[in-house]
Amino acid sequence: MRRIATIVAAMLMLVGCDLNWMLEREVLKSPDDRTILTFTLNSDGEPTYSVNFAGEEIIAPSQLGIETSRGEFEEGLEIVAVSRKTFRDVWEPVWGQYAEITNQYSEMVVTLENRAGDCIDITFRVFDDGVAFRYTLPGEGLCDIYDEESEFRMASDCMAHWMAGSDDDAEFNYMHTPLSGINAETMQQSAGRVKDILECGVATPVAMKSPAGNYIALHEAALWQYPGMALDFDADDLTFTTELSGDKRVKSSVELPFSTPWRTIIVGDRVGTLVESSMILNLNEPCKLEDTSWIKPMKYVGVWWEMHLKVSIWDMEGKYPHCATTENVKKYIDFAAENGFGGVLVEGWNVGWGWGERFDYSRPYPDFDIDELCRYAEERGVELIGHHETYANVDNYDAQMEDAYTFYEGLGVNNVKTGYVGNIHERNHYDREMVDHYNRTVVDGARHKLCIDIHEPIHSTGICRTYPNLMSAEGMRGQEWHAWNAGNGIDHNPTLPFTRNVAGPMDFTPGIFDLRYHNTINKAAATADGSVNETYDYTFYVNSTLAHQLAQYVVFYSPIQMVADLPENYREYDDAFEFIRDVPVDWATTKCLDGEIGDYVVTARKDRHSDDWYVGGITDGECREVAVSLDFLDANRTYKATLYRDGEGAGWDTNPTKYTIESKDVTKSDILNITMAPGGGFALSLKAI
Repeated sequence: MRRIATIVAAMLMLVGCDLNWMLEREVLKSPDDRTILTFTLNSDGEPTYSVNFAGEEIIAPSQLGIETSRGEFEEGLEIVAVSRKTFRDVWEPVWGQYAEITNQYSEMVVTLENRAGDCIDITFRVFDDGVAFRYTLPGEGLCDIYDEESEFRMASDCMAHWMAGSDDDAEFNYMHTPLSGINAETMQQSAGRVKDILECGVATPVAMKSPAGNYIALHEAALWQYPGMALDFDADDLTFTTELSGDKRVKSSVELPFSTPWRTIIVGDRVGTLVESSMILNLNEPCKLEDTSWIKPMKYVGVWWEMHLKVSIWDMEGKYPHCATTENVKKYIDFAAENGFGGVLVEGWNVGWGWGERFDYSRPYPDFDIDELCRYAEERGVELIGHHETYANVDNYDAQMEDAYTFYEGLGVNNVKTGYVGNIHERNHYDREMVDHYNRTVVDGARHKLCIDIHEPIHSTGICRTYPNLMSAEGMRGQEWHAWNAGNGIDHNPTLPFTRNVAGPMDFTPGIFDLRYHNTINKAAATADGSVNETYDYTFYVNSTLAHQLAQYVVFYSPIQMVADLPENYREYDDAFEFIRDVPVDWATTKCLDGEIGDYVVTARKDRHSDDWYVGGITDGECREVAVSLDFLDANRTYKATLYRDGEGAGWDTNPTKYTIESKDVTKSDILNITMAPGGGFALSLKAI
């Protein structure tokens, strides 16, 4: 019948008839009927889709297609089958923003055949909070994937919040422009000094606000055996097109049958949808680990910030004192134990620090007695968190990974932070080979009961549902950027919950209390007889108030949160430090109460292991007053509210450590009017009485 329709269409073209009625359309609606996806195959056999939300067109008709060694699937296609189903279940994550997650969607699978008789399935899922699609190549044997032509043609010139796309870096500035303002000039502003950026492309997640006030985020989910995705952008027709990472013709060689990662579009009429959505997780497979008892969310301290401040250094033979000594680490272990923190991260512990050297991941420096420190930490109820920096020498890390993980397992270390600073030889950070490497650290880590925190990572895509030992990742300009230069822009932090954190847990390393500090920077200065080093003394500014730093533990989501400053800097503000001691990292539910991307955000979370709630709010350079309704609290309960807020005259650039602490009893009928200073914020604990 479909072949007859194609012949009829060709005959009608000869006599000039309008063929719109001949387009083959399939419509799929979300469970709440607010989101409508329309799949269309036109008379040339080109597949497209569009998305309408709450009466507003979000995605205009956009091309679908993929090019493989088994055939091209972009035009000349026929629909040979369409199947539909609905699905709903409730699952419990090992840790997360919710104790339970509902996974409910409508699904449609469209099977297409090209002129050569090869078939492909395109699976669409429509949730109440968004849309996802992916390609499935049937058959058996090997198949090379050359390119993907998935488009996101935006229906209007939305306000966009984005950073430059790159094959090697995700630590760029966020830009806030209309879509039509994404161009080579603004791309370079986002990337700063970095040159290896995609021409007029953006990284994902990219967030937008439509003219009707709907919020959108584009990203991907379930990234396995495939390159990471960035998005090329054409300002003429407001179209994003999938750009697969890597310079080779073959982007991925896969064993059939194979399904690509999901292309995802989160959409809602509240900005909080971007924070609260679990769609990325729901598109991943359930947990594959039978025993997860060893996976424990925690707050941790670390021998880390002191190196950024040049108090000490990673290298044992460096200019500054070595950081990872047995004596120094014991001080951090004592501090963690005294304050109820679960772990101590130690960087610079192993032989090989110094650019160009080969790391040994099983051999400590002579002044770091790892056996004694593991014993001492266990005695004090704390555990060491290992560190594996690679300096992007991935081959060296691959060669040692099994031995290194076995070494840690034998010591009882079950958390490791990895790092990939630098350019990777003959590949980049996000191509197929590196995606496989990042995923291998997680899968192999699970065999050795190791939790993984990746820095300089591929972007998160929700695989922590399948392997919950993937606890967190960096993938943005974190707190450390304040140690070297002017730091992050004042609008950076209130952008992250709606962009980077949408992808998954984010290791931002919050909690800096010494917000004005001196640091020394060595710069090469040219002289008549060559280049010499000159030392410059700088005063650095962390672009926030102390109350803002407290709020980060609620606003930024991660099941492991660093208490990043030096122990002595917390003692001066011990009453404010009480919030960090109290605040959990594992949640029963999450609610974004208010906000605007890049301006401010207010988020409430309920502790997974008690009836207590915590609220955090942060703002950009504007002073803001927010009315925080406590209507999310349980009825017929009274709570002791302790509010940590900016004090009179506080401001990130004036008096950042000025704060006030207030306490009173509240119920769900109360509304708290709170003023956030420029660059400021607030933290609120609500403990059930």
